[in-house]
Amino acid sequence: MKFLKLFPIIALLFTALSATGARAEGSILDTVLKRGKVIVGVSSEAPPFGFVDEKGELVGFDIDVAKLIANKIFGEDGRIEFLKQGFAARWANANSGKIDFGIQITTIHSQRPTKVAFTRSYVDSGIVLVSKKGSGIDKIADANKDGVTVANLTVPAQEERAKRLFPKATLTVFDSTAAQFNAVRTGRATAAQLDEPIARWYVSQHDDVQVTQDWITPPTNNAIFTKLGDFEWWLVLDTYVGELRGGSLYPQYAKIYEKWFGSRPPHTKFWIEEQLRAREKAGN
Repeated sequence: MKFLKLFPIIALLFTALSATGARAEGSILDTVLKRGKVIVGVSSEAPPFGFVDEKGELVGFDIDVAKLIANKIFGEDGRIEFLKQGFAARWANANSGKIDFGIQITTIHSQRPTKVAFTRSYVDSGIVLVSKKGSGIDKIADANKDGVTVANLTVPAQEERAKRLFPKATLTVFDSTAAQFNAVRTGRATAAQLDEPIARWYVSQHDDVQVTQDWITPPTNNAIFTKLGDFEWWLVLDTYVGELRGGSLYPQYAKIYEKWFGSRPPHTKFWIEEQLRAREKAGN
């Protein structure tokens, strides 16, 4: 009987010890704070998200967003290290601890949430085709022809879409969006699958290319990703993203967005968005 009375206390102590043991294993957050910097996986060949400029410096939208998050974690600039990685290395680098998080124009879809933990979207996207003007690729269906070559990234999602939508075309694979785009401009490919923001940026830089009138995919969410199973670190990252898109960090996020895309980003709260549009209209 005494044991039965003590059982709830024993169970409570066991639960507490178990929780302490689990917490003792540590979170990436603990490692980051102790190290004094955050290690971020990015692309160096995907303008305007991540690329090396004419000065040899790593720049881009993803780079600036990652710097802003690091600034908020540590309270000052400079506490960030970038790891340039290919798209195929993203999941392994996140789950092995080689990077603390990745920000690499990565779309949430298919089985990806079973490979890494995603935050909410930090930028909206979708997939389109880019081709040279006069190529005859005005709509997605135009690429499904003999004699057409479609450039894809080394990711299963693009391969699956290409085989499904363009069975008559020849498919070729590249490890970066820059290589995809260059293949179109040099004639090695007729069209390339690109994220819509990247496509818009390329078109703004080159007047000999165009974007298809329709999209391959509906609008999608591009998110920051990190190791599966680390709720504490994921929650920190997701909280920052939420503040970027529709909270206290929106003004700083908007400046970064306008710098790379030339327009104000949508606010996640519709009533704030309506106010912003009204102000813009009144200013005009």
